[in-house]
Amino acid sequence: MNKIALKSGVIAVALTLASSHVVLAQDEGAKPLEKVIITGSNIKRIDTETSTPVQILRREDIARLGVNSVRDIIDTLTSSNSSLSDIGGSNSFASGASSASLRNLGKQSTLVLLNSRRVAPYALADYNEVFTNLDALPLDAIERVEILRNGGSAIYGSDAVAGVINIITRNDFQGVQLRGNYEQSVANEQFKTKTASITAGFGNYANDGYNVLANVEVFHRDNVIWRDVLDDINPAYGDKFATVAPKSGLMFGNRGAPSTFSYPGNLIGQGPIAGCATVSAAGLCVFDRFAHFEAVPKADRVNALVSGKLNLGNGTEGYAEVLYSKTKTTYTGAPGTYGSNSSDSIWGDPRTGLGKAFGYRFLSPDSPLNTTGEPLELRYRYADAPDQNPNDSDQYRVLAGARGSWAGKYDWDTAVGVMGSKTKSRNNGAISDSGFKALVGDYTKTLAGDPNCEANFPGYCEYTAADPNFFNHGYKLGQVNSPEVLRQLFPEQGYDGKITQYFIDGKITGEIGKIGDRAIGIAVGGEVRHEKFHITPTDNLLSGDIVGYGAATADASRTTEAVFTELNLPVTSQLELVGAARVDKFPGFKTHVSPKVAARFEASPALMLRATFEGGFRAPNLTESAQSSKFAFVSAQDPKRCDQAQALARDLRTAGNALPSSDPNQALLLARADTVQQNECAAGVASIVSNNPNLKPEITRSATAGFVLEPVKGTSVSLDYWHIERKDEIGLKSVDDLLAAEADQAPGVINRAPLSQDKTFSADERAKYGVTAGKLLSTTGQFENVSRTKTSGLDLAATSRFDTRYGRLDLGANATYLLDLKNFSSTLNDYGDNLAGRYGYSKTVANFTAALQTGKFTNSLRLVYNSKTKLNTDYFDDKYTLEGCKDLGWNANDCQIKAYERLDYNLSYAGIKDLTLSMYVRNVTNRPPPVDLRAFNFDGGAVIPQSTADVQGRMVRVTAEYKFR
Repeated sequence: MNKIALKSGVIAVALTLASSHVVLAQDEGAKPLEKVIITGSNIKRIDTETSTPVQILRREDIARLGVNSVRDIIDTLTSSNSSLSDIGGSNSFASGASSASLRNLGKQSTLVLLNSRRVAPYALADYNEVFTNLDALPLDAIERVEILRNGGSAIYGSDAVAGVINIITRNDFQGVQLRGNYEQSVANEQFKTKTASITAGFGNYANDGYNVLANVEVFHRDNVIWRDVLDDINPAYGDKFATVAPKSGLMFGNRGAPSTFSYPGNLIGQGPIAGCATVSAAGLCVFDRFAHFEAVPKADRVNALVSGKLNLGNGTEGYAEVLYSKTKTTYTGAPGTYGSNSSDSIWGDPRTGLGKAFGYRFLSPDSPLNTTGEPLELRYRYADAPDQNPNDSDQYRVLAGARGSWAGKYDWDTAVGVMGSKTKSRNNGAISDSGFKALVGDYTKTLAGDPNCEANFPGYCEYTAADPNFFNHGYKLGQVNSPEVLRQLFPEQGYDGKITQYFIDGKITGEIGKIGDRAIGIAVGGEVRHEKFHITPTDNLLSGDIVGYGAATADASRTTEAVFTELNLPVTSQLELVGAARVDKFPGFKTHVSPKVAARFEASPALMLRATFEGGFRAPNLTESAQSSKFAFVSAQDPKRCDQAQALARDLRTAGNALPSSDPNQALLLARADTVQQNECAAGVASIVSNNPNLKPEITRSATAGFVLEPVKGTSVSLDYWHIERKDEIGLKSVDDLLAAEADQAPGVINRAPLSQDKTFSADERAKYGVTAGKLLSTTGQFENVSRTKTSGLDLAATSRFDTRYGRLDLGANATYLLDLKNFSSTLNDYGDNLAGRYGYSKTVANFTAALQTGKFTNSLRLVYNSKTKLNTDYFDDKYTLEGCKDLGWNANDCQIKAYERLDYNLSYAGIKDLTLSMYVRNVTNRPPPVDLRAFNFDGGAVIPQSTADVQGRMVRVTAEYKFR
């Protein structure tokens, strides 16, 4: 079958399926239909297919997904894209947390609700992004998840730009339920996750007048080190980069080889320092980097939810809710290195606002460690540095409220509450600038200008320590150093974050009249919210004492007010119009109005047409507009030096490979080739940024248009077009944009070192390769309303439920087709390329499900599909175009990520009284993700695989659930 026929078949199958997960009030049974509030509206209704596209995942749907966390649920959505995860967040300003992002618009543009109200953001901002930590939300307490797949600012206010995720917890639950599961990779048992929960409910609200629900959930995930699983990496990478590797027979260039930056170290030209455990054939001490690179960090979480409601009489109900979570993610860091030829480490001093540079030095000819009589290169790894980096976070929400009816026509609801988050993030193993000077030596003092040095070693003196006892003071190379010395050289550093919010809200909904026999619905409400946000770095970060580390601070508060209204107008028996508006007032900004208009037209009993248009916004958060500062680092490819560095690296590798492996100069040449490329094509560049009190809110305009078709009873198909345009985006001009138009930047925006301080190229090499610009050091600026984005696509949802001779069969399909995604470029003064189908942005993301319930057994399959993508990104990315791939020695097939399909299976058995057993198999066919050479081909240094999925393979999860009656 050819690809066109296959795609046509998939579409045809999808269009015959129908939607079972959009029916809340129409299940079988004799219960009367009740009006409910669906996410995206404040007005109760019976029909859940509203004018606004909403996807609903019920509890049984979630169980079949085989997920371990709320983050895992969000990852299954076709409208969701990759965002911050606690697994990969060790280098984030907000490590230890996970976020959600819809429509490729970022974690700040997706609003996450719990029972239709906000929860406190994570207490640390990811640079400037403030978001909800999904890891702090209870999984087993969930009744359903509703996903509003377009903007929701007219109902919910700021941040509801790309969509809203509303997590609804169980209601009126009675009894006690125990649940536990265990998940492990079949290929590598190191990948293990365990969860356990207890849920208890007391009181029948209808009979007793009260109900209390309590849920406690415990989560544990083991950490995984890459060395333990590296042998199972996709062999296709070895075919591309290969020669020979220590364990697996694969080596990815020099990336899988042991490193000469080792412990107890190498004195290049003199030999290994005494005590080396492993000496290579080239006579150098080597170190296994992958034995310390972490694939998955250890995580422990406890989430607890207690909620209750009490009949107060006269149609009034009181309710309360307490949410508490404690999460701890512990990252294991790889030891840092020291190399005399390494490029200066650049960072900033928050006290002065100026950049700093840590210089790597050769050992003096007079050093007692040096027997050569000339400047001596040192390669060293701080293997004795502490390596555990804990991130502890507490989050809570406490609220109490009441709801009831008034005059028999109106329902009202009001609540007051407090919520907050507190996070302590600590890192170990980084060098203290002051500690280094005290215990190792003052790197700022060199032999530059020393007549004896200049006469005998020209070109080395400015990079050679003047102190003859450099690395021979308090800290001893390759020896046992005391805990006091290690604490001084590698002090603990990090952040304390705290956010607190107080709120009071209220709304009233009901009927204000009729058109014929059709009720006109209205909702009116408002809220007041006060928030305080503090991010406090440790003193050593505030003073710029930690080499290579940035710092972020925030200390601000504000009070916001909002009022909103919504009107549901049934113009005819077929046509329903909805209008909504919300007015938000944030201090320092003009009052913002978010309007919404929507229409729902029942063309026939089997066909409904719908459309929406909405204005949305995101107010600048307290890290962007109020007092804050950030010193960070971004990886940059310098257009004025990277091509020249690659040319030099190729020549160095050619020269090195021409030497016999026994020649120690081979290792030196190959190692320098890696360093040269790293210094200029992927080096960290300091970014010094301050807040901007003159920011404007980000503004969006979104629209949807689509239909819902029910060709036969129990079968429905929906197709919706969506379009979002966002302007006045808050951010920074990207380093790529700045460098692409460096000549147009104001003085001080881009800062370079003098050519005389160039450690990558010698003077002769600068002349040979045409290097005319100094090394890139830093960029400076403040947050600005700098950009805009537009994106559009199609959402298909289709499921069906019917009986067969074998039992009830549920079929389902969800797909998102990305038509376009474009980011504005200040350099072009226009939008860049369409990123749909480019790196990181599949055009088509889809999943297809089938569940067959036969007696006490339920078998379900789920097929996940991602279409192919190119390796390049926007217009400025020429390294991974077809021409760029050719320069790397790759063919057209290498210059893409192929389409990927994954098949999952779930088996559930409920044949034992009160006990349900299930087994979930992720990736039944054990198919690895497609090869991604861009993710793997990092220039220089050690490289880890693109993702843990590459080595996890097939995963199996077993679950037991027992209910006490």
